[in-house]
Amino acid sequence: MKSISSLLRAFRDDERGSMAIELLLVVPILLWVFLSTFVYFDVFRVETNSVRATITLAEMFSREDTVNNTFLNSARSVLQTLTFEESNPDYRVTVYTYNQSEDEFQVVWSRRRGDGFAENLRTADLDVLRAEGRLPPMDNFDQNIYIETRTEYDAPFNIGLGPFTVTNLEDLTFTSDMIIRPRGVRLCFQQNNGNSLCGPG
Repeated sequence: MKSISSLLRAFRDDERGSMAIELLLVVPILLWVFLSTFVYFDVFRVETNSVRATITLAEMFSREDTVNNTFLNSARSVLQTLTFEESNPDYRVTVYTYNQSEDEFQVVWSRRRGDGFAENLRTADLDVLRAEGRLPPMDNFDQNIYIETRTEYDAPFNIGLGPFTVTNLEDLTFTSDMIIRPRGVRLCFQQNNGNSLCGPG
């Protein structure tokens, strides 16, 4: 009677097999691993592009003294170019100030482009951001620019990792935001009627 160790050695040394059957078993697994790796790296690429685009938009707005609707539309075109995505990315820009006497962050003006944001940012929304510790301290009547972007991602392959939300990459939305100070004193928004929203200062 053979010992277990002898049987294991015999199994290890046995090189008989059917290449066709082994190929059928291994190729689908290798293909799945390849496609999964591609999708996961593609996700990181899109997310990185989204963050970089947000930073670029913030820098664009910070260098201006006055913007209008034409500038906002052009900024969205820049966002589309930088994200390399077929789906239209959306953004919202908000200029806000700090009122020291009322100890409150207040919206000076807010505008959005695209359907990703339901409405413009309000002062009440700033209260929520402040409670979450996401707004930096400011001096009285200083201004900050708050940029938010949303980018839709559709995976090129369904790699079959659902139904778990964390691993289902078929439909993702990347959100990114950044707060930056204007290079000048403040950033005004010129409305279509010629009036400008500048805030105190």
